[in-house]
Amino acid sequence: MKLLLIRHPKPDVPLGLCYGQTDVPLVEDWFADAKAISSCLATQYADVQWQFFHSPLSRTALLAKAIAPHSDAVDAIKEIDFGEWESRLWQDIPKAEIDQWGADLAHAAPYDGESLTALTKRVMGWLEGVIATDQDTVLVTHSGVIKVLVAELCGIPLTHCHCFNPSYSTITELELGPGYAVLQRLGAGDWAK
Repeated sequence: MKLLLIRHPKPDVPLGLCYGQTDVPLVEDWFADAKAISSCLATQYADVQWQFFHSPLSRTALLAKAIAPHSDAVDAIKEIDFGEWESRLWQDIPKAEIDQWGADLAHAAPYDGESLTALTKRVMGWLEGVIATDQDTVLVTHSGVIKVLVAELCGIPLTHCHCFNPSYSTITELELGPGYAVLQRLGAGDWAK
């Protein structure tokens, strides 16, 4: 089955804001990305019958409904919960807390939110049911969710998931089968070409 992971468009927030599960608005011209992604899906995947799911946060819901009005909201694919760090500038978060997180990236949550391990369990707990249907699927979601899914499905250590960072409004494609996952594209914005 094909699994497309689409990251939401750029949010309209101050540079360096930690927003995790905070519901933030999109930049004014976000709809241009939605049209380009829709065109990409129609041309590059013309014969694919997708099922669509999206995070209920507005930055993902708006994009999902623009490209697939029948998309279903799923809490399990929300961004990581950054707890006390939500809505704070990264530069204002004490360095000691960030260092503590970095020392055990997979398990630490010095912000009293979710660890990457907890995020992975939440997302995979839901996605396993989707994979069992073997139906081509699009998830309109967040960077953190995309990172942990790629790591988990492709057998990459969770501590390395920060090495890839899908840009806004990009598509990551995986091909999944019994016991395997192949990464076809990672955070590609080639729809814009």
